Parts: sequence; C-alpha cells; structure tokens
Amino acid sequence: MKLKGNNSTGKVSNQKASDQALGWVVRLRSDTVQDRDRESFAEWLTHSDDNQQAWEQALDLWETAGVLSYLPSQDLLASSESFAEQLNNSGGFLRKWSKGFWRALTGVSTSLVIAAAVFLMFEDNGRSYYSAVGEYQQIALADGSMIELNTDSAVNVSLEQSVRKIELLKGEAFFTVASDKQRPFVVQVGAATVQALGTAFNIYRSQDDQVAVAVTEGVVRVSESKGSAVAAAQSKLLVANQALIVTAAAGIADAILNTDRATAWRQQQIIFDDASVTQAVASLNRYRQNKIVVADQSQSNRRISGIFSTAEHQQTLFAVAEAFDLEVSQQADHWLLSRPNP
Repeated sequence: MKLKGNNSTGKVSNQKASDQALGWVVRLRSDTVQDRDRESFAEWLTHSDDNQQAWEQALDLWETAGVLSYLPSQDLLASSESFAEQLNNSGGFLRKWSKGFWRALTGVSTSLVIAAAVFLMFEDNGRSYYSAVGEYQQIALADGSMIELNTDSAVNVSLEQSVRKIELLKGEAFFTVASDKQRPFVVQVGAATVQALGTAFNIYRSQDDQVAVAVTEGVVRVSESKGSAVAAAQSKLLVANQALIVTAAAGIADAILNTDRATAWRQQQIIFDDASVTQAVASLNRYRQNKIVVADQSQSNRRISGIFSTAEHQQTLFAVAEAFDLEVSQQADHWLLSRPNP
C-alpha cells in the first residue's frame, strides 16, 4: 500500500527516527550511561541512513537553540570497544558527526538537556496531517501511537506532557494507541469526545457531522461534548467489536456496525452488505475526484453485496454498475449511471 499525502511526507516518514535521535541525546548524556547503552546507540546509528540523518538534524537543533559550547575530550563514548568498532565500520560518517556530537553532549547542565529534550520530544504539538481524495496516510506519533487517515481526512495533533490531544477535523481515521497511563489519549470529533485506554479504534466523521466510533481492541469512553437537545451530556464505554453513533441533535445512540466492514478501507477495500445504489455511490464518491451521479433513482430498491477496491476506481465503478444493471457514461466533470437504452 502506497503511503502519501499533501503534507510534508518526508518529515512524517522520518518522525520516528527524529524522536529516537533526540532520546539518544538525553540518554547518552546521563550519568548512568553504560557500555550496553553505547553499543545500542552504535547499532541504531549505523542501522539506516534515516537514523544518521535524524542524528545530524538533532545536533543542528541543539546548535540552533544555542546550548552548545565547546569540544571536550572525545574518548568518553569510545571507552566501549564494541561501540568504537561499530562506528568506525560506518566509514566517513563517524568523522562527519563526531565533532558536533561532543559539542552537543558536553558543557550543558543535565537540567538544560532534559528541558530541551522535553520541548523537542513534543514537536507534534499543534501539527496537522491530512490526506487528499483517494489517498491513504499513515502517521507515526512521537509517543509510539499510530494514526491512519482514510481518503479526504484531516487531524490536528497536540502531544503535551499531561495529555495527548487529537482533533479529527474531517473524514475517517484509525487510531492504534500506545499505552501511557500518565497521558490520556483524547480525540475530539464533532459532538463527541473519545478517550482511549491503550486500544485501537476507528472514527468516521461524515459530512453531516454524524460520528461513528467502532472499537477493534481494548476499551474507549465516548462522551457527548455538550449533551443532546433533550438531555444532559452522556458517556458510554465501548469494548472490542462494539460501535455507536453520535450526533449533535440526538447524542449517543447504539449502532450495529461490523468492525471488519468499518475498517476495510485500511486494506483499500469497501465492503457492501445489502447496500442500495444511493449508499454504494456515496461510498465510492469518497474516493473519487470526478464524482458519480445516478440519473435514475428508480433503481434505488436494488441491492448489492460484495468486496470492492478503493484503489482501482474505474474497475470498481464498472463492477458496481454491472451489479445494478446500469450503464456508465463519462460526462464533462462526472460519471453518469443510467438505465440502458431500450
């Protein structure tokens, strides 16, 4: 599956390496650093070009912050023979980063190191991610959590020291949440707030602001943000294979929602289960720039079931048209489904 999006995909794809690099700065500066730590760092550093690039960027951040001062003895880390051997085997890269490394790790108080690292580790604070129509985006957060964005979706991410805040601005996202008892993982979406407890779940925010929450693993608490038109704000716990719907007007309502069908988009699939023409077209249009228009609604009582591809747009369109016994014709800015001419 190809991962892409309109934001800075290079930065997102290297986010894990960047966070690890910043963690190594603090870890190696610790008074309790041991040989196995140095050896683990050497293995990490020489594992990939991404790690080496992330390390250089981490040093640049420290220099920009003005916390680097002077170059002291260079034999501290090299006291580990295994460490030195692995780094020397990496060729010219050892010479390239060593000077900056020692400027970064010495002459700085432990408290300043920790303060700077905390600031940099939460660089997801206030960042936005989105996917274009027909695209899939995968985002690795600094806390180890993962967000997958379906077509035409957007989230704001704010990882703070006391809470991890996510806002689903539009579309659909699947969350795989890393456990952190000290920092709740909270998703704000429309009229609902979803709090995860080390879990995995899917949220779909439709264009009319109806929110569907489906849990595949663990437990989540879904709360109404402001209450419905007829009652005070309510909340409900969901466990694996449970789902519900939340709207501003009606609040929380139980839903019969198959989690496999709800998350099929992660495998680039749509699963129709006795869907009407209107429902099928609405689902397909989420993945298309040139939308599908149904010319004759008289076929709306026809139903379709099956698994279709979200990646192969045209093949899926013609397969659905055939299932409904409709013809497909290309117009100026859309595709038309109509009954065959007699």
